[in-house]
Amino acid sequence: MADNNTPLQYQIEMLKAEVEVVNATIRQMDDISKSLKEWTITVWAASVGGSLATPALKPYVFATAAIPLLFWLVDSYHHVVQRRFIWRSLRIMDFLNDERLPKSFQQGRLVDFTVMDVASRREINEDLRRFASWSRVLLYRTMSIMYVGLAAASLVLWAAMPK
Repeated sequence: MADNNTPLQYQIEMLKAEVEVVNATIRQMDDISKSLKEWTITVWAASVGGSLATPALKPYVFATAAIPLLFWLVDSYHHVVQRRFIWRSLRIMDFLNDERLPKSFQQGRLVDFTVMDVASRREINEDLRRFASWSRVLLYRTMSIMYVGLAAASLVLWAAMPK
């Protein structure tokens, strides 16, 4: 770690640490999402299989459509959180590439930039709200196709069963 004799040097070191935390959190959220998708498929397949294999449960195969939809909500929550960290990463990128960085070196402290706001909690504005909104995240094709597809498969199986 560099000698932190000035406020700017200390802030730069904290900014480096923040970048590491933000990147690690984004990766962690990706891992959580992958795990949720795996569990969704496992639980859904077992539930559909159990429903179809048990004569008394066959009429209830439609209920297995709820499983992927519930997992979809949990996965979406994690993506909303992840988007806040991605937003912060974009704000750091903007700071490092605009006039505030040279001004910071001239003034000996970071100018117009808050360090260690890793989840963008101090920056609440309409752009951030849109960027990390539930409606935006729920419609990600990588998520919605899988979760809605599994729910639809449950309903198709139910509709195709002889009554």
